[in-house]
Amino acid sequence: MLFTTLPLLLVHSLVTNYMYAITPTSSQLYTYADIYYAMITLLFYLYAQVPYIRYIYNEHIGIENNLRNTIYQFLVNGFTVFLFSCIISIIATIGFALFLLPGLILFTIVFPIPYISVFDEKSVWKSYREGIRIGKKYFFKIILVIIGIGSIELLFGILVTFQLFNITSSFAAQIVTQMVLNLLVFPFIVMLMSSNILKWREEQEVLNFGNEEEAKDEMAG
Repeated sequence: MLFTTLPLLLVHSLVTNYMYAITPTSSQLYTYADIYYAMITLLFYLYAQVPYIRYIYNEHIGIENNLRNTIYQFLVNGFTVFLFSCIISIIATIGFALFLLPGLILFTIVFPIPYISVFDEKSVWKSYREGIRIGKKYFFKIILVIIGIGSIELLFGILVTFQLFNITSSFAAQIVTQMVLNLLVFPFIVMLMSSNILKWREEQEVLNFGNEEEAKDEMAG
């Protein structure tokens, strides 16, 4: 949280606030800065998952010096996930802007790809087939987690912000409060999804192995 997520949250806050400061308002309902904000948020959301995914996977297979290995993998092998996040954030934001559903469907289907990439220590371009297959098979479970926990965080954030307004109007206090909330909720979401995807992947491997055995038996018969 301190070595990876917090620095990314600080960069996200600086970049998005700068975007709002320099982007002209074209409508009373929204600005182009809102689109930039959504794109940057998706980018950081996908990229910031990497260390938590690796940490859970290391715990799963029993690697020693987990924290050191996690940070090393984040720095060395996180670049392809970053590039993937850039592409998906742009496409998904366009989908959200045109109509909510296409962006949400795309985001959910490709969501497992960075997980497979980090598990296997290979680029996302070599992991997308398996990632998309898991995304399609467990689509409703993934979208339920994303929407469910995201909605809880949103409602809780609104409640906390409303209470904060009664105490102070400081913008800095609002930013710090939102960062603390993200630091608490975000790791939980990624760790939950990491555990689920590990389980779903093992189920797929068992199923594929069973199908191969059946095929061999049929050929032998």
